[in-house]
Amino acid sequence: MKKILGYLIILLINYLLISLVVFSFSLISLKNDKVYDVLWIKYVQKKIYDMTGYRNVFQHSTNDCVEFDKNLIYVPKIGECEFSNPDFKSKLNFDEYRRLNQVDDNINVEDDVIAVIGDSIAMGWGVNNDETFSYNLQKLTGNKVINYGVSSYGTIREIKRLKMSKYYNQIDTIIIQYHLNDLDENIHMDPKEKYTKEDFNKYHFSKKENTNSFIILLKIYKKTLRLLFSHINDLIYPEKNIKKVKFNKHIETLQQIISDSFSGEDKKIIVFTTVEPWEKFIYNKNKKFDNFDFIEIKLKHKQKFIVDDHPNVIGHKYIADTIYNFINS
Repeated sequence: MKKILGYLIILLINYLLISLVVFSFSLISLKNDKVYDVLWIKYVQKKIYDMTGYRNVFQHSTNDCVEFDKNLIYVPKIGECEFSNPDFKSKLNFDEYRRLNQVDDNINVEDDVIAVIGDSIAMGWGVNNDETFSYNLQKLTGNKVINYGVSSYGTIREIKRLKMSKYYNQIDTIIIQYHLNDLDENIHMDPKEKYTKEDFNKYHFSKKENTNSFIILLKIYKKTLRLLFSHINDLIYPEKNIKKVKFNKHIETLQQIISDSFSGEDKKIIVFTTVEPWEKFIYNKNKKFDNFDFIEIKLKHKQKFIVDDHPNVIGHKYIADTIYNFINS
């Protein structure tokens, strides 16, 4: 019995040491902008990325990619913004109204226009100007597609920004990219509210985190000890680990906002949401809506960045293909 206990203690010590090596390697490599799509290391890096300040957030970016706006709290700065994280290095160009693709941005007065609104996914977090699903959709349809997406906006601000555009009257189709985290803004934000520079500063500087916090790193190391087993379990029993999301409230709120915002306007509206591989949305999927069409786009792991959960170049192309096929079905 003592011999078995001794073996167990040795095994435990070795596992603690191996976990420390995995944690240290993951931390140092992430700090040097190296990410690895390798079991255990990948998931430790994701925890470090999500729980510490290594994750550069567009709207809180130290590169100052946004500026104060009295109607929307913040808007992207006109011009070029360099935005990077360990998974990617990208450049984003904006004019007063939209993200540019810098290939074919000219819009003539006789053009019928498709508008894309949404948050960071629509904006194109992590991909370059000519890699967004908006630009891919423009190539597929042959119509001009304007990308109004702004990171962290909910549907309220997305529509507000859209209606301020000089191109609004030319738009015949509106594609709304929806995310679960839009719900709070959609319920609580007053679309008529005005903001101050103080509101902007409070928001812009609210996410500054301490990347060297010993307590945070200790918590992540503790998570490292069980991450290997939890993710092996996910691989063996993927269906048992699906997260069920109650989606009825999201749909109801969206329906009300769209009805209030576009009543009497002759515009085709398509709403889509991206669903993570581990998610399942629960709502009446047979329900038809009077004022918009709704589609789910299920993303696969290869269509997303390694440690960042946003769609990569492959993911944006897949989103564009899915929307195009839906429009033409």
